[in-house]
Formats: sequence, structure tokens, C-alpha cells
Amino acid sequence: MPISGDVYKELGRAAAGAVSVVAAYRNPGSSILALTVSSFATLSFDPPLVMFAIQHNADSYTAMVESKGFGVSLLSIEQSDVAQLFASKGHAKNQNTMFEAGQVVAVPLIPKALAHIECSTSQVVVSGDHAIIIGLVEAARTSQRRPLLYFARQYGSFDPIQSP
Repeated sequence: MPISGDVYKELGRAAAGAVSVVAAYRNPGSSILALTVSSFATLSFDPPLVMFAIQHNADSYTAMVESKGFGVSLLSIEQSDVAQLFASKGHAKNQNTMFEAGQVVAVPLIPKALAHIECSTSQVVVSGDHAIIIGLVEAARTSQRRPLLYFARQYGSFDPIQSP
């Protein structure tokens, strides 16, 4: 018998994770849809694959599942307001935000992020109340900014432990 929904939510709160905004065009060259995810993960080195999960009732579910490509912006500590904005419902958030275009794949990206990943959609796996979207990494770049992390319903960052 599976665990209760409340226990599962507590489990999720105990897992610290990087905060990302995943964005795609509704149709090529049209409006942008984006959402904050803490479920982004690397999946494979060869070929280079990444993945994220999206709930079926998310505003951008259909566009993300049908998209030919998506951009992942790993957010920096200075971007908690961006994370909060894209964690909210409604499409106005997408219209009032500046995006920059991917350099290799036509995908929207958040400026000044810790990292940008440009992906072509490789596979969509529907499981439970989510879809897992897998992307082939076509381009990526990082910066020297500090990461934005999410833990126990709060945003924070990472401080390394000093070696003795």
C-alpha cells in the first residue's frame, strides 16, 4: 500500500534541489510558456540528456508536452523573485518577463541565470499525475553565479563546508 499524500509531501520538502525555469514557445515563434521546476535533473552523459517533470494540471502542460524543444535556466541566488513568479498560475507572468533566445536551439531563456541549457525534446513519458519530459542537450553554458536552492518551502543557496 503506497504512502499517504501528506507523507509524500513531507518527503518532497526534505529534498533540497536546484531551482530552474523551463520555457518553451507555444508554437514556433509565438508566445512563451514557462514554469518553475525543482524536478530538473541530468539523465545521461552519452547522449547528453536532461529531464524534468510537469504536473498534468499545470498551465503550460500541453505546450511543454507538445513542444519540439525547451530551454532550462538554472537560477542564481539573485533570482528568487523570478522563481516565485513562474511558480504562480496564469499566463500574464510569461508576457511581462524578458527572455533571451537560445544560441543554438530556438528556445526562451532567463537572462543572468547560473546556467542555460538548450534542448530538443527527445521523449515524453506519462506517469501518474505528471509527464516526464526528456531533452537532448544541444547547447549549454554556465556562469560563476551562486545557485538558487529550494528546501522546506524556502529559497536559499549553498555554502560549502570548509575542509579542516
